[in-house]
Amino acid sequence: MLKVALVGRPNVGKSSLFNVLLGYRRTIVLDEPGTTLDLIQEKVDWANLALLDSQGIYGEGDSKVLHQILEAADVCLFMVDAIAGLTPFDEWIGQIIRASRKPVLLVINKCESKQAYDETEFSKLRFEEVVTTSVSHRTNVDFIKEWCVNKAGVAEASQEPFIKLTLVGRPNTGKSTLMNRLCKKEVSRVSPIALTTRDPVSHEFETEDGLVRIVDTAGMRRPRAKKGTIETFSIQATTRTIRESDVVFLLINCTEQITDQDMRLLGLLEREGRPAAVLLNFWDALTAQDRRDYIENSDFRNYLSHFVTLPLSGKTGFKVEELLPLAKKLVKQANKRIKTSKLNEVVEKIISRNPPPNAGRGNFNILYASQVRVDPPTFVFFMNRKRNLPESYQKYIGGALRDSLGLKKQTIRVFFRGNERD
Repeated sequence: MLKVALVGRPNVGKSSLFNVLLGYRRTIVLDEPGTTLDLIQEKVDWANLALLDSQGIYGEGDSKVLHQILEAADVCLFMVDAIAGLTPFDEWIGQIIRASRKPVLLVINKCESKQAYDETEFSKLRFEEVVTTSVSHRTNVDFIKEWCVNKAGVAEASQEPFIKLTLVGRPNTGKSTLMNRLCKKEVSRVSPIALTTRDPVSHEFETEDGLVRIVDTAGMRRPRAKKGTIETFSIQATTRTIRESDVVFLLINCTEQITDQDMRLLGLLEREGRPAAVLLNFWDALTAQDRRDYIENSDFRNYLSHFVTLPLSGKTGFKVEELLPLAKKLVKQANKRIKTSKLNEVVEKIISRNPPPNAGRGNFNILYASQVRVDPPTFVFFMNRKRNLPESYQKYIGGALRDSLGLKKQTIRVFFRGNERD
């Protein structure tokens, strides 16, 4: 898959072009230099290529960052600002890009008016392929797409199978450290400062079972905390990323007290229905007694029982090797389909152990059940009465069904439908 890097100094419109080429808002766009901090990768649906959005390059102090970006890419979209004109930083970046010998398209952005810029000024950069654009007005965006497609050598996206694994949690629970540990390289910025990761940061790597994409998300703080514009966008992006994931790992800092925000994140995972596990990070920092208390005596115990849990340490690597097999298992379990005949045999046994309650003049009778979808497994029970079963019995059916079908600690959906003539 061809990788196309968007490179340039801050505030030239890289993230805006990234979102336009992708077709939806994936990165935060603000009129603030340095809004994008990490290298962000996302596959487009119109060609066999992935876009890489990068942090702005301020000067020679960012030489290492610039070389890392170019090393990760096959071709480059070098963006400059027509209104600001050619700057010494642009010339320095251009020299580094030329030295990389990567194919380059010079993208002169903010060309809303021909009177506002001098195109010949940028000829000093000595790039043969040049396009003027106004990303905000979508001018010449199709030309940029065509250039990328020609470099990719194919106009249709390949259907490469992969697992999309997302890491979520409160700020500073170790998501970025674990991300780097799994990828065996530094792909996400690690800092004790909260909200260092702002956009979801993704990286792909090959495994024996195929391609895996792992996504590190911004830490989600409690609703009462004061939020700026950047954090608001980060939360929205994180929620969208969860919905698009194949499996989600929620990191908990087990050296700290459980917070309301941890509980809210668990609730979010249940509502979205994604296959999920809870990772108890910094486990090696606890004493044996603290570990027993955490599992057996904490208020969090009841919530842990609803999810697969794994104690680990992203910093030292303790049990990190178990994560990818666990992700594969959770995805397989979420896509499990039960034959209707087997399902109804199980349902019959569940009902025989605890029949439905009386309903005035008669009983509820469950006629049959059917699985209507996977991921999450969703079941519909057809009854003789339209009136709803008591909620307590619905929970009984759901729990018993989960245990009987080998879907323990897996989110499932259960619906009940009655006779319309009732």
